[in-house]
Amino acid sequence: KSKRTKVYTAVEDKLLCECWRDIGQDPKTGAEQKASTFWICVHREFHERKKFPPYQIQSTRGWVFISKR
Repeated sequence: KSKRTKVYTAVEDKLLCECWRDIGQDPKTGAEQKASTFWICVHREFHERKKFPPYQIQSTRGWVFISKR
């Protein structure tokens, strides 16, 4: 059985881009962090924001899948 996840929706893409932008521009996190640390932060932000309007989406994507998007 395939372990592939479903295709990203436009709403998921938009939210992921916003999280990537916000974490990347946050002066507290700095520019000298490991890639895995950055994507874990993006993942955490993605899953926090998905609960609230205008998104309110269901998603169980891990940080590795998000980083490969």
